[in-house]
Parts: sequence; C-alpha cells; structure tokens
Amino acid sequence: MHIQETSVEIDRIHSQLSDKDIRSVAITSANSGEGVSSISLALAQRSLLAGHSTLLVDLNIYHPSIKSALNLGDVTSEPTLFKQPELVYLENTSIVVTGISAPTQRAAIMKLRQHGVLEQCIQEWKKSFDRVIIDTSPFNRVNANNITPERVAAACDGCLVIVLAGSTTESMIVSAIDKLNSASAHIIGCVLNDRDNPSLKNELIRETKRLRPHFNWLANHLESWISKNNFLDLEV
Repeated sequence: MHIQETSVEIDRIHSQLSDKDIRSVAITSANSGEGVSSISLALAQRSLLAGHSTLLVDLNIYHPSIKSALNLGDVTSEPTLFKQPELVYLENTSIVVTGISAPTQRAAIMKLRQHGVLEQCIQEWKKSFDRVIIDTSPFNRVNANNITPERVAAACDGCLVIVLAGSTTESMIVSAIDKLNSASAHIIGCVLNDRDNPSLKNELIRETKRLRPHFNWLANHLESWISKNNFLDLEV
C-alpha cells in the first residue's frame, strides 16, 4: 500500500508532530498489515519535504520492511546494535530515504530491550536528524526474538497507533493502549486507516450497478449525479 506524502491526512499528522515538538515517534498497531510501514514512509517523506532531516528506523523484527538501497553490506565485522544510516527503501516501492534496517543479531535485540539502551540510541540519532520515525512490531506478534512495541514507544517522545477500519476490534485496541499506558508511553493519538472501506460516493456508485442492464439510462444518470456531487466528498 502506497500513501501519498502530500495527502491531507499525512499533512495533519506531520503538523501535530511539529506543533507538539515530537522529534522521535514510534508508529505501531495491534496487528500486522494495518499500514504502519506505509504511513511511516509517507510521514518520513512529508518531513523531508518540510526541510527536516529525517531518519526512518525499522524495529519491526517480526516482519522487517526496510531494505538497503545500495546493498553494500556491513562496513564492519564488529557487532553493533544498529547499522549506520544509509539509503533504504520500503518493499514494493521505489522511494528512497535515509534509514536503518532492523537488527538481526539476537544479542543486539536482547540489549535493546534493556531500559536506557534504546533511549541512548535515539538521543544520538537526534543529534544528526531533526526527526526519527520508528516502525515497530505489531502487538499481537510479540515473541522471544522481538522488541515489544510498548518498549519502543516508551523510548520515543510519542507514539501513534494505526487502526485498520473493519479489521481491528475494540478489544485489540484497548489491549494495545493498556500496554502503552503501562509502559508510560506518550500516546499522541490513533490513525484510522480506511483502506478497505469504500467512500460513501464510491459505495453509492457501486449500488447503481444493480440497475444495469435493464435501466442503463437511470444508472448513467445517477452515477453522473453522484460523481459530480461535492457534498458526498465531505469527511464524516
């Protein structure tokens, strides 16, 4: 799923982060596939358009999505928590930003779970970048090889919870929020992803197809009227 960095929704998120002076933000969700990686990338692009140096960090150990754009490999054989920032891209996109791919060494992952370690890494990144955006694992995919999303969120200035409309249940959201609150994470808000929900205008146009083929003239008239109706474009 590709999200335009110039969309109104991404612009609103960017504005909220800027207004609240949130320089490091964790983006998470209850389940995988809710759009966390896509929103993280779009937000990174929007931040760059605003003239802010931005670093996109992949801490979704369950399903890493950031890939190296140059494929240079490790520049050192010594074990480190993170690779150096490099040009990266998101799977199924051609958009390149500065980022850090997910750590793979178990020793590094275990160390990052310790209080203060990830916080120190973020503080170091903030010396070189205006904003740090971190893609986390989903709450329902936490295992022995992961860094919990609430741990990452607690280390950042704030966090956003992505909710996929029609998929994420209320109990899933409540459970995620409870874990974030228990970790003393600063929840900025929730972002509703209506990717799978058609707009009212599109749904009405789809319903006109029921009139075909017997009432083509009426279906064409209604579809044209609905398409030109600006009222149906308003957000509810």
